[in-house]
Amino acid sequence: MKKSYKYILLGIILIAPVVWGLIWKYSKTSYKKLPVFGDIEMTGDTTPWVIPDFSFTNQNNQTVTQNDFKGKIYVANFFFTSCAEVCPRMNRNLFTIYEKYKSNQDLKFISHTVDPEFDSVEVLKQYAKKMHVDNNKWYFVTGNKNQLYTLAIESYKAVAVSQNDDRDFIHSDKLVLVDKEKHIRGFYDSQDYKEILRLEDDLKILFKEYSEKL
Repeated sequence: MKKSYKYILLGIILIAPVVWGLIWKYSKTSYKKLPVFGDIEMTGDTTPWVIPDFSFTNQNNQTVTQNDFKGKIYVANFFFTSCAEVCPRMNRNLFTIYEKYKSNQDLKFISHTVDPEFDSVEVLKQYAKKMHVDNNKWYFVTGNKNQLYTLAIESYKAVAVSQNDDRDFIHSDKLVLVDKEKHIRGFYDSQDYKEILRLEDDLKILFKEYSEKL
C-alpha cells in the first residue's frame, strides 16, 4: 500500500508542472488588462483620449461615421495607395489580423488615406479589390485633407509632427487599437511582425474584457 502511495505521489509531482503550464498557457490573457491611453492629470488620474466624430467616404462611395463603429472594436491606420514600401507592408501585415477575425462581427478596420488628392473613391475601390477584403468590414476612406490630418495627429496620436508642424504630407506606420468607447487601447509598429502578434494577443484580451462585462 505504501508503495502505491509512493507512485501516486511521484505521478502528481511529475504531472503538476505540465497541468500548471497548460493552465497558464490558456488563461494567460485573463489576468491582463490593456491600458487606456490619455492625458495624465496632476492627481495621477488618466483622462482618456476619445476619437471624435468624423465623416469620410469609403471605397463604395458611402459615408462612414462613428455610427458605423457603434459597439465595435476597431483597428485604424493611415496610408496612401501610391506608397511603395511602408504602406503595402503595413496593410499586408494588418491583413493577417483581418483574416483571423473576418467572421467576427465585433471587429472592424479603417484605413485613412493621407493623399486624398490622388486617392479618389475609385482608386480606393480598386485598392480594396486587390486586398480581397469585405467592404463592410474594412473601410478605406478619403475626405477633406485637413480633417484627415487633424484626426491622425490630434486624435489618434499616430503621427510625429516636426516643430514646424509641417502638415503638407504626413507619414505613419502605426496601427491603433480602439475600443467600443472610442478609447485608444494600443499602438503597434506595422512593420514589425512581432508587433502584429502583440496586436493579435491584445485583441484577445480586449474581447475577454468585454465578455466579462456581460
